[in-house]
Amino acid sequence: MNTKDLIVEKTLKLILEKGTIDISISEIRKATGLTTGGIYYHFSDKSDLFEAILQKYMVDYIKIDFDKIILEGSSKNRIHNAMLYMLHHFIHGVEIKSINEKINYGDVILLLTATGYAENEVNSIVSKTGKDIKKFLTDLVEDGKRQNEIRQDFSTEKIVESLIIMFMGIQYYWLIFANEDMDLIFEKNFDMTWQAIEYR
Repeated sequence: MNTKDLIVEKTLKLILEKGTIDISISEIRKATGLTTGGIYYHFSDKSDLFEAILQKYMVDYIKIDFDKIILEGSSKNRIHNAMLYMLHHFIHGVEIKSINEKINYGDVILLLTATGYAENEVNSIVSKTGKDIKKFLTDLVEDGKRQNEIRQDFSTEKIVESLIIMFMGIQYYWLIFANEDMDLIFEKNFDMTWQAIEYR
């Protein structure tokens, strides 16, 4: 691992441990084993370092690589697997390689947004990701309708809306009750939603 990544990862670890972005350079020095000059060689100041943390652990992480989603089987399986993939993308954390440990994405987003740090940028990427999810699900629902696996009497827009509301509800539930079995909660809610939209 290069030194710049090490600084980013160790600083994020400090932020999570302290519950604040108010981290001193001396704390970063101690955590990384580097000199002040060694840290400032890679980052012009603490703000520059926090920007790198925000980019790697929020902006880059929030984005979903839809090409990695395996779409096979019936419409129910395809929508189920796509939504479960997206849920896992958000709740399974990000690995900090330098400490070989996963962090809770919920902790990161709550900490960095609670301070108002780069809030506009985060809101922008969250909004874009939401639109991308909506388009992705719209295509899946339209395909399901063409195959007579999804009801024709509900508009695609309303079906996608119900899927997204279910998805966001589970995400929000996870932020509050992180220790619950989210897969089980997802399965129960997905089954109820599917029963309402499946073709009969």
